[in-house]
Amino acid sequence: MKRSRRSVPAMNRSRRFVWALKRSRRSIPAMKRSRRSVPAMKPSRARRTMTVEAELIPELPDCLALECLLRLPFHAILDARAVCKRWKDELDSPSFYRIRRANGLASRVVSLLLRGKLRRTVGKFHLALYEPDTGVCTMRQLAPDRPNLKMGSIAGIVGRELVVMKKRRTGEVHFYDLLSGAWRPGAPNPGPQRSLSRNVFRGEKLFVIGGRDGGGKKLRSVLVYDAPADTWIKIPDLEGLGSLLDGSFYTRFWKSKEEYFSGIQCCREQLLLGDDEDDLIFYPTEGGREIVFPEENLILNENALANLRKHLGILPNELGRYLEYFHSGRL
Repeated sequence: MKRSRRSVPAMNRSRRFVWALKRSRRSIPAMKRSRRSVPAMKPSRARRTMTVEAELIPELPDCLALECLLRLPFHAILDARAVCKRWKDELDSPSFYRIRRANGLASRVVSLLLRGKLRRTVGKFHLALYEPDTGVCTMRQLAPDRPNLKMGSIAGIVGRELVVMKKRRTGEVHFYDLLSGAWRPGAPNPGPQRSLSRNVFRGEKLFVIGGRDGGGKKLRSVLVYDAPADTWIKIPDLEGLGSLLDGSFYTRFWKSKEEYFSGIQCCREQLLLGDDEDDLIFYPTEGGREIVFPEENLILNENALANLRKHLGILPNELGRYLEYFHSGRL
């Protein structure tokens, strides 16, 4: 008679159970050690890796994506900085604006430094950034830590910054970042305090020409400020320039002989105009819908005048009373 599996003696079944239990206990520690040896990537580290490898524009090579960003108008750049960190880093880099200017893609931007007329804007300076190509006007209130500009100022756009210099007293230089809205100080003015000087921006250099010192003596010297290098030089006398035309002079500060000679010629022409400061010529059209700047080949359109009226309360015929400085450049 054959035995069935159910008729196996109880002793054999207990031995098999004990053997299986011992075998499972020996294998459990090995399984735990193997699990602990696998390192787990933290979520923050994974996010950082994804951020570095992110593309400027999905499914486009970075070279083509950069070409798209280079063609943005300036008012669109202000909004594009908020898209993502990669775009912000790219649009904040100085090389981005050098490439725009080198390829002829920089758009004309007119900066108007204005005082407010409305109660909430009295005593505060505002910056109107107007793009003649698109007709868009962007208003910016200067940051609370701005320098004291109540005594007048001269301004010019260099790179992505607005360079502001006081026309009286110490002639301090300050930089205003048009993108972030932050101020930073420039190098101190090495010359004596002067008044009634003629101040001209040529490219990336600011010329402080002539004027009178504290005792009223007429000055024929020139102070030249290089904004990218944040350095000053002094030309003692415009008439005695023979000793300054050596190679070591212009290579330290000027990019070429042509830039040097054109700057000196500009200083001589400005010095012959006397102590009177030139006035910017502009007038409203019939009906006051536009303002024409004939010497600058510029027309402020109805949209720009509406922004000035809305934010500052300035009417077209009141622009000359509240305008501190005007500058046209490319960004």
